[in-house]
Amino acid sequence: MASFAAVGVVGYVVDSAITYAGARYLGLSPELARPPGFIVATIVNFLLNRAITFGHAGAPLIRAFLRYWLVASAGLAVNFAVYSACAFLAPRFGIAVTPSMLPLFVAAGVAVSMIATFIGFRFFVFRP
Repeated sequence: MASFAAVGVVGYVVDSAITYAGARYLGLSPELARPPGFIVATIVNFLLNRAITFGHAGAPLIRAFLRYWLVASAGLAVNFAVYSACAFLAPRFGIAVTPSMLPLFVAAGVAVSMIATFIGFRFFVFRP
């Protein structure tokens, strides 16, 4: 679990940095800034999890990647729902939705979806 969390931190940094850059420098809305970060972070996380966290599993590369994408996409649905809820609710609590706030919203989504994706990766993706 520790290596999964460490890989998750790397994915979070990649995801939130790309999300921030898309909003800050490209002027994308919070919803449009998020998908590119997710895509790149998912690929990075797959490679790191395959090499470090679940390297012993020996699952075939293509099968594991397709299953990983399936589980990650389900996790993204939860993650994006939390992220969007944060962006929607923040103004109601007097919090401005600025590019610098988006990494916090990404973190909230990651936190909620992390346990479900770990279970999916462990028992579905990286099994031989």
